[in-house]
Amino acid sequence: MEGPAFILATDLGPADPAWALLEAQAAGLREFAARSLGVEPRVGLARLPGRSADDAGDLHVGRVIDRCVGDGASTVFVLPATFELNIWQRSMLGEELTEARRRHASATIHHDSVDPTHPLLVDCFVGQILEALSGRGVPPQQAGLLLVADGQGDPSTRADSYRLMRLLWEQAGLRTGDVGFLRHARPFLREALGRCRREPVEWFLLPQRQWDGEPCDHARVILDDHRREHSEEGGWHLIDPPGDQPAIRAWLERRLLGLWQEKRASQAARAPSLRRQATSNPAAIWSGEGWVPVAEAEPPPRAAIVARAREPEPLAKILSRALPRADRYLIKATWHGYAQGTYTGAAALDLLLGALPGRAVVLEGHTSGRNVGGADFDWEEDAVRHRAWIRQQDVEFLRRTGLADVMDRHGAQYLNVTEAWWDGACAPPEEVLAALGDATLREPRLAGFVPSALMELRGSPFISFARFKGPTRLGISNLFGLIPHPLRTEWHGPDIAHFASICCDLARIYGALFPSFGLVEAFDSAVRWDRKGLYRSRWGNYDLVLTDGLFTLSEGLVGADLLASRLQGQDVTRSAFYDVVRDRLGWSPAADFPLPADLQTSLA
Repeated sequence: MEGPAFILATDLGPADPAWALLEAQAAGLREFAARSLGVEPRVGLARLPGRSADDAGDLHVGRVIDRCVGDGASTVFVLPATFELNIWQRSMLGEELTEARRRHASATIHHDSVDPTHPLLVDCFVGQILEALSGRGVPPQQAGLLLVADGQGDPSTRADSYRLMRLLWEQAGLRTGDVGFLRHARPFLREALGRCRREPVEWFLLPQRQWDGEPCDHARVILDDHRREHSEEGGWHLIDPPGDQPAIRAWLERRLLGLWQEKRASQAARAPSLRRQATSNPAAIWSGEGWVPVAEAEPPPRAAIVARAREPEPLAKILSRALPRADRYLIKATWHGYAQGTYTGAAALDLLLGALPGRAVVLEGHTSGRNVGGADFDWEEDAVRHRAWIRQQDVEFLRRTGLADVMDRHGAQYLNVTEAWWDGACAPPEEVLAALGDATLREPRLAGFVPSALMELRGSPFISFARFKGPTRLGISNLFGLIPHPLRTEWHGPDIAHFASICCDLARIYGALFPSFGLVEAFDSAVRWDRKGLYRSRWGNYDLVLTDGLFTLSEGLVGADLLASRLQGQDVTRSAFYDVVRDRLGWSPAADFPLPADLQTSLA
């Protein structure tokens, strides 16, 4: 056998009803690997029994590895395919891998671990929750989530379940959430159900599993007992596991690629930098079927597009398809702090300013994260009294990052909305509200935050210039920085739906005053959040995925965000954030536009 071998280690067995679906999933993963890696791989299944007394037979991990190596595989990758490993499974897997490496010294055996809070899994579970709520006509604000986990793992595994529950609660916009364990006493599922009775909401139980099986049956028995004991109460529902969902397939594909890339990186550790040797692909626009050179592409005027460009001239040609010519362009940058790759950098701003036919006014507000420290005060109450220090930190940020030099070279102006607000130089709210016409705001106070200087530029194109740094933190969320308060905790609100409504209000305000456009860039890299990532920010660890001039562009902000979000693995039809966007700003054909699968895999 030529090529590597990939082994999916699951807790299912051939007698389980879902085994055939798992075999089909493995076959699909093999096709993906052959297409993406350019090799002919083998993808097989192994079994991780839940108890030491169970015999996996020929599906024992060690025996499956032996067969793969015996068939000629010099590299074997093992991917646990269950969302939660108990102590026995984790220990057994470690021992089997160690023994296999001793038996097959000439082969290399790699494995990874499972992160149940991966964005693709969270997206999948959120979809299951929202579908269950919709089927019963229950608004998310009147629903509670009880995540049902096995609990027989180590403390870190149980902590992962709590993190997963918290993410699901926030993204689905639910009222409350909790965790109950099937095989751990604190809290045992039966006790968790009793505790949930104190909250007068419809409760939805979600198993932390991909496939139906014995743990789900166990949960059903406990839930049925609870219903009989409290027959006078309703409102208890068990959600089916997701099964073979596209998001789970994408999660497995992402892990497969990750293991392959780690293996290739270790082989090339002493090789010269490919980034410095490689030549860029030519500027192009994605047609839905392939990349078309800029000169040949004919997208509809101002349509939402995926494109790539690394030089000002081809970028200017692409922008001309969407942006009108103007003497002034308003650009909302993303400058929240120093975390590498997460903010609008000097190179990206230089590229954009060099491609625009007019001068730019760059907009941003002060923030508590954009400083190098050295002062201790209450950002909520005392920021204005430390205004000089904050302004000095802002100047230092622009100097250190090279952004000041870029703006000076292109003759761009910088307008800080916080400074305008502190100066009392914002337009009367009545004037802003009048511009909105029949459109309404959920938070009318936002109408008082538009600098008067911008009102003199009404009609100038407004560009939300955002980074690829997560499925919802894109062009619409970028407007959050136009709130002048340096500490915006109050405005975040209790959940992601509240945050989305604030951002949509800002989009309505600026869309009423200026023709608005979204430009989400990954000109040289995109942020991919990973708690084991190389880089660290106040939001967690992340990696930077190298790209080749990638960006999305649209008239209005919605289309560019939908494309960028989908490229990062988000199902935008099952997102509490984008539910608000659809309601407040409308929708876009970008939600269904075919995207390059290789990009989605690398960025998700």
